[in-house]
Amino acid sequence: MTFLHFTAGIDDSSRRLDKVLRRFLSEESLSSLYKSLRKGLVKVNGKKCDGSYRLCEGDDIQVAQFLAGKIIGSQRENDKPAKKTEDSLIILKTKQLLFLNKPYDISVQPSSSSKGNSLSELVQGEYESYHKNSSLSFRTGPLHRLDRKTTGIIAFSQNLEGAKWFSEAIKNHRIQKIYLAILQGHLKENQLWEDFIEKRSDSRQFARSSFHTVQVASENGKIAHTEVFPLSYGIFEGSKITLARILIKTGRTHQIRSQAAFHGFPLLGDTAYGGKKLDSKKYGQDFFLHASELHFPENNPFELPKVLKAPPPENLRKIISSDIFQRQ
Repeated sequence: MTFLHFTAGIDDSSRRLDKVLRRFLSEESLSSLYKSLRKGLVKVNGKKCDGSYRLCEGDDIQVAQFLAGKIIGSQRENDKPAKKTEDSLIILKTKQLLFLNKPYDISVQPSSSSKGNSLSELVQGEYESYHKNSSLSFRTGPLHRLDRKTTGIIAFSQNLEGAKWFSEAIKNHRIQKIYLAILQGHLKENQLWEDFIEKRSDSRQFARSSFHTVQVASENGKIAHTEVFPLSYGIFEGSKITLARILIKTGRTHQIRSQAAFHGFPLLGDTAYGGKKLDSKKYGQDFFLHASELHFPENNPFELPKVLKAPPPENLRKIISSDIFQRQ
């Protein structure tokens, strides 16, 4: 029987053989994979192994040609030049991590409406083009969330080491996330918002605000900590507004949007949470929420700078620099 050979990369090391096989033999069912292992249609370093075997970098995985042929055929069908990530979007790229300045109205994760143009698909496609032989199982992906209409800095993994470190640092609050937002009303002093956020069980449409905050402990809610610092004030079409710097210590879904609304300062234009509607054709966006900075711990293993910044999009810069914030 003819076998094709695949070499385990560093990001396959210590992973179970069955987990790796499911990545690059994705058309096969789990039961079919285990059957192939039992029959010796898949071997490691010339020997039969069960699915629990932990791979080492450099292991030679031999796959029966009729099975591996599905991989080769799939690769050929999809062997199109990958779209290149625009240089203007790249803030910093290292061996471990990639930081992009996400534009407005672009999805991070694939969806039926993204049609292959989500940031995840773009980054993964480019990664596969330049790292074809580095790993059989690793897939790059976003390491935190940004809504489609939120702009700013977002991190993607470039290898397993980077993914593990960043995720652990976020979990332990060793990475700080800073946002810029235009709020309705004049927020006159720094505020600390600590609320429980839970999803409404009676919500049928997102536009009706599918998340809300409560001030007391909730069985289903999750605590959200947000610090808000007013930077400047203005008048927008007769309404008072505040440009605010916002530090979130937790990462709840719609945290800033729902808490801002609950505390009486909804994002300008965020009608889902009670904000005054913006003319998106005139101002370029429905609302303005920008992930402006990531703060990293000192002496981090990848020599990342202490602060990484994402310049605001042009639409937000125009409003900040206009006379809107010069009038009280």
